[in-house]
Amino acid sequence: MSGKSGLLDQLLIEDIARNCPQEYLAFHQCMGRSTPDENNCALQQYNLAGCIKKSVPAFQRIQSICAGKLQAYEACLRTSGSKKKCEFELKDLRDCASGSLN
Repeated sequence: MSGKSGLLDQLLIEDIARNCPQEYLAFHQCMGRSTPDENNCALQQYNLAGCIKKSVPAFQRIQSICAGKLQAYEACLRTSGSKKKCEFELKDLRDCASGSLN
């Protein structure tokens, strides 16, 4: 992972933890168990995703500014079925996201 990607991830995690603290903690506590309950963790992940979309300013900026890059990456994943084959689209999305947070 490059330094730029690490910084982007850190900024997003901090924004998520600040704006969705209960959902963030509940999901990580569920996943941190020695034998996570998949159904409960899926519910916690769903709740966290909903909060992120609604309440995390950094994510909203990225989603707004980088909508085309996000759609291209999602389309690549759907058609190729492989994250490995979509590295170029992911790099474009990460570059756009990093730029939108500066």
